[in-house]
Amino acid sequence: MTIDNDVLRERISLLGSFLGKAISRQSGEETVHTIETLRKGFIQQRREPNETHKQQLIDFIASLDNQTLKNVIRGFSIYFFLANLSEENYLREQRHALRAQSEQSWEGSFRRTLLECRERNIEPAQMQELIDQLKFIPVFTAHPTEARRRTTMNILQSLFADSDALNNLTENSFAYEQAKEQTAQTIDLLWSSDEVRTRKPLVYDEINNGLHYFNASLFEAIPKVYRNIKAAIVDIYPELTEYPLPAFMSFGSWIGGDRDGNPFVTFETTELAVLMHADTVLRHYQVLLKKLRRQLIHSDTTVNVAPEVYAKIESYDELDQRVFDYNLDDYGNEPYRRLLSLILNKVKATNRLIQSKGSDSEAEKDAYTNPQALLEDLRIIRQSVNTHDTAHAEGLLLDMIRLVKTCGFHLAALDIRQESSYHSDVIADIFASASNLPDYQMLGEIERQEWLTRLLKKPGTPLIYTENLTDKTREQLALMNSVATLRKLVGQDTFGSYVISMTNNASQILEVLLLMRFAGLCKINDEGQLSADLPVAPLFETIEDLKNIDKILPAVLDNPLYRGLLQHSDNTQEIMLGYSDSSKDGGIITSAWQLYSAQQTINRIAEEYGIKTRLFHGRGGSVSRGGGSTHKAIAAQPAGTLHGQIKVTEQGEVLYAKYANTDTAVFELTMGITGTLKACSSRFVVQPAELPSYEALFARLADAGEYRYRELTDHTDGFYKFYSQATPVAEISLLNIGSRPAHRKKGLPSKSTLRAIPWVFGWSLARFTLPAWYGVGSALHSVKEDEDLMKEMNDCWPFFSVFISNIEMAFTKSEMSIAHAYSQLCDDETLREKIMTAVTDEHQLTYSGLNSLLNQESLLSSQQNLAASLEWRDAYLDPINYIQIELLKRARQKDTTGDSDHGGHKDLDVEDPLIRSINALAAGLRNTG
Repeated sequence: MTIDNDVLRERISLLGSFLGKAISRQSGEETVHTIETLRKGFIQQRREPNETHKQQLIDFIASLDNQTLKNVIRGFSIYFFLANLSEENYLREQRHALRAQSEQSWEGSFRRTLLECRERNIEPAQMQELIDQLKFIPVFTAHPTEARRRTTMNILQSLFADSDALNNLTENSFAYEQAKEQTAQTIDLLWSSDEVRTRKPLVYDEINNGLHYFNASLFEAIPKVYRNIKAAIVDIYPELTEYPLPAFMSFGSWIGGDRDGNPFVTFETTELAVLMHADTVLRHYQVLLKKLRRQLIHSDTTVNVAPEVYAKIESYDELDQRVFDYNLDDYGNEPYRRLLSLILNKVKATNRLIQSKGSDSEAEKDAYTNPQALLEDLRIIRQSVNTHDTAHAEGLLLDMIRLVKTCGFHLAALDIRQESSYHSDVIADIFASASNLPDYQMLGEIERQEWLTRLLKKPGTPLIYTENLTDKTREQLALMNSVATLRKLVGQDTFGSYVISMTNNASQILEVLLLMRFAGLCKINDEGQLSADLPVAPLFETIEDLKNIDKILPAVLDNPLYRGLLQHSDNTQEIMLGYSDSSKDGGIITSAWQLYSAQQTINRIAEEYGIKTRLFHGRGGSVSRGGGSTHKAIAAQPAGTLHGQIKVTEQGEVLYAKYANTDTAVFELTMGITGTLKACSSRFVVQPAELPSYEALFARLADAGEYRYRELTDHTDGFYKFYSQATPVAEISLLNIGSRPAHRKKGLPSKSTLRAIPWVFGWSLARFTLPAWYGVGSALHSVKEDEDLMKEMNDCWPFFSVFISNIEMAFTKSEMSIAHAYSQLCDDETLREKIMTAVTDEHQLTYSGLNSLLNQESLLSSQQNLAASLEWRDAYLDPINYIQIELLKRARQKDTTGDSDHGGHKDLDVEDPLIRSINALAAGLRNTG
């Protein structure tokens, strides 16, 4: 897809002019002049580098008070909002143009993918089998690295529609001028509102933000995705015209369920998340039902209505009498509208029952017992309508059926996640309360497995005969009881998996099963068959844990009791792979290699034990946390590791980029689904003939890269002091970004105490982007003699080419001149010089290594659209970076002296512009954390 950068720049410039006028009206011409001085100054500095000129710009920034800097940052930040919005809109238009040319479509579209399937001789029966086994599950998580408010998201959504109208009208026409005025007013409103939070978000806010995307785009996008794939199937596989599409898409969430390291996520929070999910989806169903009631106005005096419709109305006789007590003859000859009114009331009652946590006995009389009952009612109507009005049968009615099949009453399955040692502590406390059980902490791994298995085999629900339990144990048991209650109330799909982070022993899986037993979530029948209502998913995330999968998985699969449990769960074991922590632990190359190897190991073990696996990829927004193109990343997975199903996290910081608008959401979901389809077909995933040689070379690259990475991050004295001073990581944890603490423990940050998100975020803001590339240059140069083989790998091995492409993109976002400026914040000159020498040397090696491998003289030579986008952004990012450096100095001086004066007068607190600088850089850099 080719981008006309002149057209795009013109559109951005128009929105920018509206912004300039809004700033001038509301904040004065002096603010506009200051912004323009910095904008033009840094653009000139990019074109004609001059140290004297750069220092003048830095001195100018230092002369500005915090209030002025706040306004300047807001100007650049909102400009990036507008630019991102323009890019998104332009790309959407390009896709629409391709779709209009029926013989063309973009890579990853349903049409292009199915055409490729035909070209690879995938027969209709094989195509149906591929779709039947397909399951694509995006899981939303709350890790925002932007402080963007929901209010701002709503304004930007309106602005997206305004600018769309502007771009599609004839210039200077009356309608065009009206659209200009509307767009200018919306931008004026954007400037006059506050784009960042003034308080730290609660978990409630994060749940609310996640739900925003369903109302903003997904409720409309989900049916469109099904329609689009159906249209492509009918066109390219006409033999499957009558094939009923399965619900191959579902959604998950960690927001309100992920308690790993977040003390603010309690069992009450989890209950709140489930209730909010249900309220959101059931309210939307009510909107759809009212629309259907306005559409399906067919009279039985004119058309033949199926007897099943009347029978269903009859079955709801008591409710019918109450709903139509004002006029029992209302909709007398319009049975669809009559039945839809009853369905609407039943959906309302269902929501009231759920929101009351099951206590509303009046609502219980009318509520649906499960989503299948609602589906049955809708299908009865559709089957009847289809006999006389196929257009309406295939319209909104079918869309709602597909939405209910996808979202049920739960909307998105809530995963529960907790760190493995937490469960061990709880089990130890429970053991300590029973005189007939040993000291759990003193047991070895094999003994733990034996004791846990013995207790799991016992019939009935285990009892605890003491009130003397720790708060941690009480919370865990309350969570299990809450999960059991909510599953019965909302539906069996209310919860997804129970994810155990930092899994390093088989006993940790058995611990969770035993804790489930206390709430009846795990049972054993009279035949000794164990079953669990939630699948337990071990999360392997450190390099060591990834390497030990071949020890941990067999240890639990050799347990006959556990093997029996899997047989009760479709013989499928879900396994989560952590990209973030493995990359933080050993560096980007060894993380990629160990994740690749882990998938092959899992596949081999699954074949040995005769089980199926579903891989859950914990990918982040940044490349160092597994980010990049979802389509290419999924399609390039090791051959045979996907069996039709994939779960993948959608990290909080990229949710807005993917799901803020309906067309973009349709595009992103389509790319994930087609990537999964390709990865599951042997016709697409073909092992290169030289794969063993490629893998051996990648292993050597991983070893060299890890050595270099650990040399800096594990074996350089003072490294974390440098990191804490030369990046904004210390300030990140103080700002209103997320509910979860940025550090696992207080004190100087270290690799073990820092979470992966602030680790990456800090380096990204300071323009090092170090986790995304450090060690790559040394690795490439360590195998220089095999560069021809590496070039062959890049041409013939999708896994390697996608990896290198992502590295190149992330590396291009690093900016050493800015990084050097941040490094001056480190007060230890010797330490600063030592680390910056290592970083600069590795940067040069990476630059030359990538260009040599890719046969190019400059980065992104083969990705001109991306190169152009990053190039113009740099000149606008530079002033924000230098402003942030100045603000960090002021904030740290304030911490030292307690003085918030600037220029001899009391100034705005520095924290305000500082959080805005983080927001602005996140908007400009995109996928930063």
